[in-house]
Amino acid sequence: MPTLHYTPAAARALARLEKGRRADPRRLRRVRRALERLAADPHHPGLKTHRHPCLPGHEHTAARTSYVDQGPGAWRLHWT
Repeated sequence: MPTLHYTPAAARALARLEKGRRADPRRLRRVRRALERLAADPHHPGLKTHRHPCLPGHEHTAARTSYVDQGPGAWRLHWT
């Protein structure tokens, strides 16, 4: 199973979802479930993973985008 490494910004976003004024247990549960799926199988159909044309700093890397949820205000996971 692949190991997930978080950027500092991603770690801060997870911490904000866990506690503080902006805590959101529902979204935190969805994010954790998506991260578990990503670690188990990056091409899990529920993630709706697709290639991302370019992410800043990753122009020569196969960057991908997976969805946590869909619709307005949806969160996405960007990974390489």
